[in-house]
Amino acid sequence: MDATIIPLTSRRSSQPGAEPDFNPDRHLALEPPAWSLDLSPGGEAGRRHRPPITAPFRVLSRDGVAAAARRGGSAKFLADLARHPAVAGAVGGLMGTHVIPAPVRTGESSDLILSLADDSAWPAGFGMLQLPGTVLRQTARMPAAYARLTYVPEDAPVTLRDLEAGVGDAERARVAWMRHKALVSHRKLGRLLDSPDAECDRRTLAHELWEALSDAEQALEALSSESEGLEIFYAS
Repeated sequence: MDATIIPLTSRRSSQPGAEPDFNPDRHLALEPPAWSLDLSPGGEAGRRHRPPITAPFRVLSRDGVAAAARRGGSAKFLADLARHPAVAGAVGGLMGTHVIPAPVRTGESSDLILSLADDSAWPAGFGMLQLPGTVLRQTARMPAAYARLTYVPEDAPVTLRDLEAGVGDAERARVAWMRHKALVSHRKLGRLLDSPDAECDRRTLAHELWEALSDAEQALEALSSESEGLEIFYAS
């Protein structure tokens, strides 16, 4: 007798009130901002000290807006959206550095504020970067009309102490920090494998590989060691 296997994910997504699944092909519609204002000091061409201020730019399609706004914004949907390489790449491209979703807010965190309603300060599906030291005026009356995606540079010092202060639980902080370091390692390895620079010398490649594996090793250490063995990861 032939059997047909129906994926459980398809059953869940069809149920009323189920968490919306993030589908980049349907939900993303990334476009560059119409303008940007470079805040770098003059006289040092080619060196960017701080990211530019940009116009709101499109991130989500109409389907994406509907999915993100469902039930006041699905935490899983927004987390998958923030982790997607195209979204993180767009934010990092504007900021001039590689970024990943922040496991906890730090002094180097930046926010991508997504509008989920057309009567907000900018159109639904568009996002605007809110950078450290930059204040955006919110003219919309309903805070629920926005979603916040927080990013941090890959090389930003994020420690276990930062996570413990943010989540208030040592065990949850350890798992969150492990995921953070594993994601950093994943992104570094991906760039190393996808790099078109065939002329890169072996020492440079070895250094980049060592950095990526070092992050993965710290992620493993966070899970396998006792608390007293993690003191090194409390330092910046």
